[in-house]
Amino acid sequence: MNLREMILHENSKLNWQKTARFIGSDKNKMHDLMQWFFSNEKRIAQLSAQIMALVYDENPEMVRPYLTQMIQHLSKKPIDAVKRIIIRTFQFENVPEESEGIFFEQALGYLKDADESIAVKAFSMTALRKICEKYPELSVEAIPLIEILVEEKVSPGIVHRGKQELNKLYKIYKNGSGKNIS
Repeated sequence: MNLREMILHENSKLNWQKTARFIGSDKNKMHDLMQWFFSNEKRIAQLSAQIMALVYDENPEMVRPYLTQMIQHLSKKPIDAVKRIIIRTFQFENVPEESEGIFFEQALGYLKDADESIAVKAFSMTALRKICEKYPELSVEAIPLIEILVEEKVSPGIVHRGKQELNKLYKIYKNGSGKNIS
């Protein structure tokens, strides 16, 4: 069975795990997986996203060569599963320097979009905060958007994550600018 057949075999956690183990640390298999992940074929992109997340969790090094391409892919408005896994990845990974501005704007846009999924919003908060750690002056853009989501009680998960990230962002802003906005 080839990788495509394995991906499409069954939509189950067991199959995702089996396929992720099959890929292991094989860079060629990972390359093939990422081609399906970036595909316009919704079904295989969705399933590949789940597998890619499992590969990342076990071996982040396998995904790192694709970080810039992942950010570029966001501009193509991928399906939610792909977008969610990309943003999830950047909770843990640093955004490549050449893509920081583009990514920051995309993540802000996800917070502003009333139709965006809760997971994408939550992951975006953390990814934005990580960029603000490097560029404290950007916190003035992220803080108000997160405050609105928390005040509107968009979801319990958003409120919880938002409060956590706001506490960190307030400190970043204070330390980066010498002012206190909380």
